[in-house]
This record gives sequence, structure tokens and C-alpha cells, in this order.
Amino acid sequence: MNFIGNRYSILNIEENIEFNKLYKARDLYENKTILLKVIDHNEHICEDFVANLIDESTIIRDINSPYILNMIDVGVDYREYGIWYYMVYDYEKGISLNNIIEGNYLHLEAIISIATQILKGLETAKEHGIYHGDLNPSNILVDKWYNIKILNFGVTKANEGVNIRAGNNIKYLSPHQLCIDYTDIESDFFALGLILFECIFKKLPFGESNDEKEMLKFIDKGINFNDLRAINGNEELIYIIRKLLNRTNKYSEFKEVILDLSSIMYEKADIKESLLIEDELDYKHEDKAKVMKNRNKLLLISAIIIIILSTLTTLII
Repeated sequence: MNFIGNRYSILNIEENIEFNKLYKARDLYENKTILLKVIDHNEHICEDFVANLIDESTIIRDINSPYILNMIDVGVDYREYGIWYYMVYDYEKGISLNNIIEGNYLHLEAIISIATQILKGLETAKEHGIYHGDLNPSNILVDKWYNIKILNFGVTKANEGVNIRAGNNIKYLSPHQLCIDYTDIESDFFALGLILFECIFKKLPFGESNDEKEMLKFIDKGINFNDLRAINGNEELIYIIRKLLNRTNKYSEFKEVILDLSSIMYEKADIKESLLIEDELDYKHEDKAKVMKNRNKLLLISAIIIIILSTLTTLII
């Protein structure tokens, strides 16, 4: 058994604990199932990180957003070979979005639903002065109905606005996070653009690197969308992705992105509705033809009966 903080026992583990991976665990004090993440100390984590994170997690719980997973405990686990930080969350069923992206091609409705929920969670947090700063598929929990919960809210802010770069993961960082360690709402827009791109094309637009200067060079080169073929996306969604990743013509409010996503679904619903109307008209036309045909049959039968009755009356007389 693997114990964290002398309280939590990780359940779904085969060998060694992987840092920054979401585990199902058991709270031995309260005898309940929880979700848990462990990260190791690195040069980017500030001295007051844990104390700040306790404050941020309290604010997140008070927000009580249906799209944000509550962090219920945070602590330090001192080991012989280093310092581990652990974050404990309420238990929710589901799997990380990165596992879904790796295993399936998401249909358009699922992508839009997931993106809209992420935006609503980010928007609610922004109203309370909180950004995410570490948005990536491993921090988004998705259930079988495509309902989502966002993890790691408050982690970057607790680290004085510097992304902790857990596991040296820099591929979802915005240019100004890579340049000057500055995190804001635009960082979340940029990360969402990367996530949506990955949902459609099954890869990241700028590739991957462990070197921050090299990663910036990749971003500066831009994206040639003409060379990309969307398997399950369309031009409208790709336009939104381009705007999320753009440095000049970009979104400034979450509502703008939500409206653009909603318009895609509305247009598709409108097309379906028009097809249904056509089908309904065809059905009505077909139904009317059947009624006329049946009416003619009844008239013919009635005429035959009248002729037979007239003939019988004549014979009797």
C-alpha cells in the first residue's frame, strides 16, 4: 500500500507513484474515497506555496461551481529522497480528458460541450479574481455524459502566479508564461485553444519540447492551418481555435467564446430542424395521398353495393 501524508492510501496503482497523475485513494481518517495528486518539489515552487494553496482552495470551495472540482486538503510529504506535495479532491467518477483524446476521436457536440463547460468554470472563477494558469487535458475530469470538473484551480496563483511546471510540463503554457512567468486570463484562453486543437487533430499545434526557449520558437513560427485536415471538426470551430491562439485578433471575454461555440450548435440544430420540416411536409403529403386513395376505394365499394342492391330489388319485384 502507498500512503501519502500518513492518511491517504492510493488504490489504483501498480508500481511506483507517478507525479501529477490523478489517483483514486482512500481517506483512512474519514473512511471515504477521494481523488489525489502528488507533485515533487522543483525550483519553480515558492516557499509559501502550501500556505497560499490552502487559502486559494478555501476560496474555490466557497465559489461552489459545478464545473470546478473542490480541493479538500493539501499538504507536504517529506521523503528520504525529496519533498512531495499532495492535493486531495472530492471524489467524482470520470477519466482525464487526455485519456479520452488519446483513445477516441471526439464528436463535435462533445468537444463543444466540454469547451463550454470549461469556459463557464473559468468565467465564474474570474468573477472572484482567480485564473487557472495550468489548464491542460490532465486537469479536466470527464464523465460518461461529457460533464466536466476542472482540477488544479488556484495552484498557479498560490505559487505567486508562476506555473509550477509539474513534471517539466511546459507544452500548454502561453508565450508570456514562458517569457516572463506572467499568468493571466489570456493564458487560460491560449491553453483552451491548444486543448481544442488537440481534440480535433490529435496533436499539439506547436509540438513539444522541454526547453522553454525552443518552445517559444515553435510558437513564433505559427500554424499553417492549410496543411491540416480536421477529422471531426469544421471551419467554424477551427476559427475559434485560431482566435484563442492569436496574439492580436483575440478574445477578451469568456462570453464571446461561449457565444461563438453556441452559434455552431445553433446552426447545426437549424439545419436539422429544416430537414425535419421537409420530412414533415413529405409525410403530410404522403399521408394526404393515402387518405384520398382510401376515400376513392370507399366510394367505389359504396357504388358496387348500391348497384347490387338495385339489381336484387328489381329481381324481387
